Amino acid sequence: MDFKLEEAIPVLERTPVVLSALLDDLPENWTRVDEGPDTWSPREVVAHLIHGERTDWIPRARIILKQESYRRFDPFDRFAELKSERPLRDLLAEFDELRSGNVATLRGWNMKEKDMELTGEHPEFGAVTMRQLLATWVVHDLSHIAQITRTMARAYTSAVGPWTGYFRVLQRGVRQ
Repeated sequence: MDFKLEEAIPVLERTPVVLSALLDDLPENWTRVDEGPDTWSPREVVAHLIHGERTDWIPRARIILKQESYRRFDPFDRFAELKSERPLRDLLAEFDELRSGNVATLRGWNMKEKDMELTGEHPEFGAVTMRQLLATWVVHDLSHIAQITRTMARAYTSAVGPWTGYFRVLQRGVRQ
């Protein structure tokens, strides 16, 4: 599927709604569960998404749009803010507010097809296009939604008893 900004924006707009519908008012056993060492709980994923809204997507898109001589992105700290102890409802509200503002900024740029081919410099990958950055933003959202639901499902791995074999999501090491 080819990237089209007008088709990507609705996905970006829905992510806060999806996460709020899934996580708000759940017992902490659901929102703090993880898959073991070096994995993230649903609330840690939300904190990570907030950090991305502040420091990644729009700041990097601005660098690309400016097309100045120095277009290198700052490295993104994927682990910043993971251990926030703020109430999950507050995290969800902040994510919603930041995302709404970022989508409004994105819409306000009124980018054309030629803008999608402008480049910035990723600290690891080198030259990347605006199209690649924005497509990655969408995939990042969707992958974290999948991560959250997988983590929550796996919390009941032993509880489902013999049905475990029917759910690929419960089988570690099996591609979903």
